[in-house]
Amino acid sequence: MNRSKSLAITVGIYVIGIILFFISTNAMIEQGETLLVSTLIGDIVFTLFIFMFSIVLNNSSLYDPYWSIVPPIILYVWISSLSSFNLETSVLFFGVFFWAFRLTRNWWIDFKGFTHEDFRYVGFRNQFGKLYWIVSFFGIHLFPTMIVFISIYPAYVLLMNGVIYGVYLYIGVVIMLFAAMIQFFSDMQRRAFKKYNSNSSISSGLWKYSRHPNYFGEVLFWVGVYVSSLAAGFYLSALIGVVGMLILFNFYSVPAMEKKLLSNKPDYQEVMNTVPRFFIRKK
Repeated sequence: MNRSKSLAITVGIYVIGIILFFISTNAMIEQGETLLVSTLIGDIVFTLFIFMFSIVLNNSSLYDPYWSIVPPIILYVWISSLSSFNLETSVLFFGVFFWAFRLTRNWWIDFKGFTHEDFRYVGFRNQFGKLYWIVSFFGIHLFPTMIVFISIYPAYVLLMNGVIYGVYLYIGVVIMLFAAMIQFFSDMQRRAFKKYNSNSSISSGLWKYSRHPNYFGEVLFWVGVYVSSLAAGFYLSALIGVVGMLILFNFYSVPAMEKKLLSNKPDYQEVMNTVPRFFIRKK
């Protein structure tokens, strides 16, 4: 299946999935569930729908754009349901939407079609064999859905409790935008480098100072979401998402990527020896 047809199918699936998300969320609200639980159930229904088509297409990479598509949708539902459209919530939404648009655009540019699947998922196929789709459901689909939900949860805390210290909201949004720009430039630099240097590791631009500036930008974005929630005061529960993201990227995403790079980039060990993971070199 070529890229154009794969994109068209992906867009169609996600449009229907978003509609199902809204229908499920509204149905749960009408049955008296809380807004938080209702959106969580809608989120899971959306995930199940994507998972079903991942099986049909035999490609778990169908889930890849979910990470960036669902947060602004959830945030929109929270803002509209709480009737809290104002300058501050609009600024918050802009920060999340800007990040989501950039990341989804990046996926769109790099998407190769359903003839390609993320190397991590291929590794799971080889490792788990007949159990792959069980692993795919829990590890590739449901787990990321849950960690993104708890990471956008600080915005819910802010919306439910109201803005008391407005400066934190604006600082948080600035962090979000800064993080998105780090991701934008690092991805742009990596894409340009790979065009002419497919067998060597990038160590220029932002990549001169960090082995994974794109991952750093991703974690920093979620830090920004948390910082914005401090506008409502300190709530310990709002920290769970940031901690989860730090664990995910430092103990899975980065090690998995570096294992791949060490296997196909002869010079990557030197990069690991000389370039810090996230801009700060440990003594």
